[in-house]
Amino acid sequence: MTTLPQAAPLRLPRPVSSSPLAIPTGPVSPVAGMVAQVQSGAQMSGADVWRVIRSNLWLIIIMVVVSAGIGYAANSWLQKYHSRYTSVGTLQVVAPEASDLGPSNFDTGNLALDLKTHATMLKDPSLVTQIFQNQENEEFRNTSWFKQFSQSTIQDAKEDLADNLEVSIVPESRLIRVGMTCNDASSARVIVNTVAEQYIRNQKEINENKEYERHKDLEDRQVREEMYLKTVNGEIADYESQLNEGGITGTLNKVSTKDMELSELLQKSLQLQLDLAAAQDNYTNLYNQISADQDPPKVAEAIAGDPEVAVYRADVNNLELSVAETLESLGPENSTVKELLARQQLLEGKLNAATAEARIRYRTQAIEDSHEAVTQSKRALDQMNTRIESLRGDMAHLTDVMTTLLQKQSEKEGYEAKLKEINDRLDQIADYAVKRDFSSIQWDAKPELPEVPSFPKLGVVMTLSIFIGLALALGIAFLRELLDTTIRSPRDITRVGNMNVLGMVPHEDDDPQSAGARLPVVIFEAPHSMMAEQLRQVRTRLQHSSSLDTTRSILVTSPSPGDGKSTIACNLASGLALNGRRILLVDANFRRPELHRVFNLNNEQGFSDVLNSLEMFESAMHETQVPNLFVIPSGPKPTNATELLESQLLIDFIERALEEFDHVIFDSGPLLFVSETVALAPRVDGVVTVVRARTNSRGVLSRMRENLRQVKAEHLGIVLNAVRTQGGGYYGRNIRTYYEYQNGGPTTGGGGRAA
Repeated sequence: MTTLPQAAPLRLPRPVSSSPLAIPTGPVSPVAGMVAQVQSGAQMSGADVWRVIRSNLWLIIIMVVVSAGIGYAANSWLQKYHSRYTSVGTLQVVAPEASDLGPSNFDTGNLALDLKTHATMLKDPSLVTQIFQNQENEEFRNTSWFKQFSQSTIQDAKEDLADNLEVSIVPESRLIRVGMTCNDASSARVIVNTVAEQYIRNQKEINENKEYERHKDLEDRQVREEMYLKTVNGEIADYESQLNEGGITGTLNKVSTKDMELSELLQKSLQLQLDLAAAQDNYTNLYNQISADQDPPKVAEAIAGDPEVAVYRADVNNLELSVAETLESLGPENSTVKELLARQQLLEGKLNAATAEARIRYRTQAIEDSHEAVTQSKRALDQMNTRIESLRGDMAHLTDVMTTLLQKQSEKEGYEAKLKEINDRLDQIADYAVKRDFSSIQWDAKPELPEVPSFPKLGVVMTLSIFIGLALALGIAFLRELLDTTIRSPRDITRVGNMNVLGMVPHEDDDPQSAGARLPVVIFEAPHSMMAEQLRQVRTRLQHSSSLDTTRSILVTSPSPGDGKSTIACNLASGLALNGRRILLVDANFRRPELHRVFNLNNEQGFSDVLNSLEMFESAMHETQVPNLFVIPSGPKPTNATELLESQLLIDFIERALEEFDHVIFDSGPLLFVSETVALAPRVDGVVTVVRARTNSRGVLSRMRENLRQVKAEHLGIVLNAVRTQGGGYYGRNIRTYYEYQNGGPTTGGGGRAA
């Protein structure tokens, strides 16, 4: 009987690494895609949809077959009790004939617009009302369709006709298709014929009324054009009279008296301009000479001829002769000579004064005469220009009159041409109306009596029934998928919470190369199998998600029995050992030990003994065929296993084991059922949980996560085990693709235990 040890403090786990999962190198495997899908969220992908369809394929096939049978039976019942017939007639929009009068006679417009207009008017409620009110439609009123509304209102019949009358345009043609669907074939044909005939009559009447209005409009235009022509002729006579009074006859190309008079006045004006220029030049020269104190010749001549100046000049000349004679005879000193000289000076002074006075007078007179000549020349030129402008005004008025006359003559020609055109069109209308059919739409093909019902159609009913059955089957399949809470893929794990998925391991029956190898050491005995590849990726992700330098003691557990935790623990330990690490694998499942069976060991001495006495560590440890891998079996089952694992003895054991080994891996019992596992989880550096696909539910996984959280255990991640390919599995054809990639070509067969 083992003594109950004292409780020991918890072995605190290493801090959680925040670095993301590293992507392992090598061939791309299905697990890499699955982990990426987990990272992206829990939405259903195309692969998941296909998986759901494949897993429920039997249900879909049964539902499609049953719905096809129901569709066939429904078609037979509808054809017997609710069959409907459709009669179709075709109308043609009449194109304008070569002898037609054009747009002024009939508004043909654009063909596409005409077709839409006719198609709309055929469905117009007023046409339906007219058909019901027309008492001449006896055949229409005698149809079984019309009689079925005898107990109801006419409005019900109108609504039924509007709902079942179909009007459509035939593309790339002038045709309009008119169809009626009802439960009687004969009634359908009569209704189509009645509607079309009534519409054709209406259109013919409308066109006849339009033609009458156009003919009347042409006659009114004829009267107006004749009145305009009469008015223009009167205006032309008035303008010609004005031209005759102005001396112009004919056109402006002929020379009139006013033209000759204007030419003479222009010549006289030119001469007056020359005279004015000469007078202005004379005045300017005269003014400049006088300003320069020079006497113009005319002024000098006037001064010389002045009587007073002439008298003084004569006296001075005579006195000069006397002075000369006296001076010669008496000498200069003679008093007589001196008297004569004084008198000469006096006369010369009077001569100069008279000359100066005459110069001023004659200069002033010359300037005034020259200025008067300029003024008279300007006055004469202005008078001439005034007369010329007056004559030009008369000529301009006559020119305007002539221009207006020419315009009126042009208008007269236009009115005469229009009047002639109107008369010609009136003559054409009179001749053409006799043979013209005023229908703008006519029959192309009258409706025939339908022999085959238009409803139901076996193909349509069957297709609709199969579609409904398929939709119902898919709805049931996805409802089952929604209600299924088992863990089948990483997507289901993400629905529980944000937990790290270390990888997925396929089911042993789906991996052909794992056949013959022991499952717990498949990574060692079948290293090229798909299972070994996925286990190596689990090892790689574990290395990258948690630092193995500090995470040295690892517990492998599962939420429920049978999840494959021992298989994963053995393969994980073997994978780390094959990676060059010294690994100690310890069987801590005292209730259902498995490691001694896997490695063919004696379980008489083991982990329970080492916990009580560390001296037995070496003797309880066994080396395996896997290099660097050592195993300690569970040993005899202790009565106080939970207390042992909660004591300092476990901490001492781990510290002793880590002195020789890089890692210690514990294989324990299911976490939700075994208390020893709950006691062991918080005392190791990390916990790896194994979940078996399609066995554990999301609720179980949630409880496991909460238990680990409560004991503050370090959860390193989840390994999804036994993932199936068939029956809604996750791998599908990826296993075959893996082997084709690994072997460099397609595989020759699935063999072994592949499903």
